[in-house]
Amino acid sequence: MKAVALASTLAVLATVATATVGGDISQEYGTSTFQCTRNEGWDFMMTRSYRNYGAVDPAAAPNIRNAKAGGIPYTDVYHFPCSFGVSAASQVAANINNVGRIFGMLWFDVETNPSSKCAWRSSKTDNCNFLGQLISAGHANGVKMGIYSSIYMWESSMGSCSVGSSLPLWYAHYDGKRTFSDFRAFGGWTKPAIKQYNDKVGICGINADANWY
Repeated sequence: MKAVALASTLAVLATVATATVGGDISQEYGTSTFQCTRNEGWDFMMTRSYRNYGAVDPAAAPNIRNAKAGGIPYTDVYHFPCSFGVSAASQVAANINNVGRIFGMLWFDVETNPSSKCAWRSSKTDNCNFLGQLISAGHANGVKMGIYSSIYMWESSMGSCSVGSSLPLWYAHYDGKRTFSDFRAFGGWTKPAIKQYNDKVGICGINADANWY
């Protein structure tokens, strides 16, 4: 019994030791704020780099520079596509030119888009094809990519599409738990890379979502 208990304790400690936490943001923050989040345990930060209505986000590059200056080792960007409103190749190129090649990965954000000119279409086949064009544009520009979505958002807009399944998945499920045990397969993914487990985190006075892997 003691051996079993010790093994269980070591397993828990190993999980804690290897846990990596961070946040994603959509506003600009300074170095001191990122120093604070680093002190609170952030190892990575994702910042929005392309807006859902078809424009680059000018806060992305400053956030990456400030996060790195604040001691956060890993910095990614997320791209909220303007579906069909701007060509896939044009928006990916604009995104990369705006931020520069100072980010680790580019994550395509697949969720409901409230913009009238940029919303996903009712045709899930059309949506799947457009996402495929975004991915092709990313490959053409030599960037590392992933997909952000939830099972609900994916099936609502993409249906059974699996065009992104070869890329890492960052999924959303707001259960407040740092575990993948809740994950349900969708879109061709059988395991995730990152989990967004809380969408209301007031850490260091900023508006952030909490993420873990």
